[in-house]
Amino acid sequence: MSDGIDGPPPGSVPVPNGPAEPDESARLLAEAQGVRAAIRGKRSDKLSRLFEFLLERTIAGRPPSELEIAREAFASGREGEGGQDATVRVYVHRLRKALETVYAARPGPRITIPKGEYRLVLIQDEPAEETPEAVQAPSSAPAAARFPWKLVAAALVVLLSANLVAWMVLVRPAPAPPALAGTRLWQAIAQDHRPITVVLGDYYLFAESPAGTTDGTAPPRLVRNPAINAREDLDIYLMAHPEKIGRAVDRDLRYVPSGAVAALGDLFRALSALRGGQAAPPSLIAASQLTPDILKTSDVVYVGQFSGLGTLLRNPLFQASGFKVGSTYDELIDGASGHLYRSDGGIVQADEHIPRRDFGYLASLPGPSGNHLVVIVGMRDPALLQMAELAVAPDRLKPLDQQAARGIGGFEALYQVRTMGALNLDGALLLLRPLRSGGIWDQPNASQRFPDDAYEGAGHARR
Repeated sequence: MSDGIDGPPPGSVPVPNGPAEPDESARLLAEAQGVRAAIRGKRSDKLSRLFEFLLERTIAGRPPSELEIAREAFASGREGEGGQDATVRVYVHRLRKALETVYAARPGPRITIPKGEYRLVLIQDEPAEETPEAVQAPSSAPAAARFPWKLVAAALVVLLSANLVAWMVLVRPAPAPPALAGTRLWQAIAQDHRPITVVLGDYYLFAESPAGTTDGTAPPRLVRNPAINAREDLDIYLMAHPEKIGRAVDRDLRYVPSGAVAALGDLFRALSALRGGQAAPPSLIAASQLTPDILKTSDVVYVGQFSGLGTLLRNPLFQASGFKVGSTYDELIDGASGHLYRSDGGIVQADEHIPRRDFGYLASLPGPSGNHLVVIVGMRDPALLQMAELAVAPDRLKPLDQQAARGIGGFEALYQVRTMGALNLDGALLLLRPLRSGGIWDQPNASQRFPDDAYEGAGHARR
């Protein structure tokens, strides 16, 4: 049965073509170097892994089967499945579309994936034939589908931007304490000349109509599923849950948690004055808007939860870190001791006056082009607010200045935060150590399997 995704029939094995000619391989490798960053910028570890795997196999002249991609590139295939992995076909289709986007306004040679094959081909772009302009038929979509979601989202973005600009203009930035620019956390950014970009962790939403109402008679609700972080993840989810096809719909909507917004206040003012008030104020974007170019040309400050980091920041950070994320983003596992640090924030308690335990995280690490990154994270909002407060308090940063090595590799610090309800009470430094930052920006593979990879690697297992 067809699932509408391009690719060979399930279980088929492409016919080997033999090793590519040396000149052809060199041209393909050179062109691949130019599109790598764009592929990595698609917020998906699997796209990057798939691209590198197909490139390697194409150069070797051994196009892989669907099952080989599942096993070796995605680590999701198992014996006895016969290659029936819809995830592979979804991501080959998605990679093909990503390559088309890369070359949309770029003439000359281009890398493509031929229909029905699992290999990369370098072709010379040919001018497109002129075709008569198509006449758009009147929309017959139901009322719910015609609801102006994009217009609403655009209005919200404009309103948020207007409020931010007004706040920056009307509220004069308080001078950053002179000692803040000299702290281990901020010194590299304070002494740099690049623009500062503040990145807020954000999350994907999709619209879902009530069961039995796909005709637009009932308004849909917006849904946040931790395992669904992009339109492509929603496609895989629908393959596993066909009963929701037509009910769950992509609206290209994302949101920023209130905790990340609340954490901005003093932090944004401090960053505006970090370089003596001479530089332009920081830019503010969501993690889904972060591009390889911004990551390369700016000093980046991430504010949010671990789950909102996004691929561009998450993989390099955990390549360098001594921690791994556990079964959820409420857990960190220390690689050296094996100790598990788990937030109580996900535990439902009837009495909000009972103290709980959360964990916050600070890190400073080198960027991909001599720039610098600071990461301010809480497993939950109370710890995030505590870390944002601590990050602009020179006196509270002194333990980092006294203990953190001054090497160029950066450091990470883990804090335990006492909370009560939504309040953060205090934080205690638990662990401070240098990061292993050498080569973290050159790694093509994911640093680990993350909790929100659930539908990326298990489309076939959840049917």
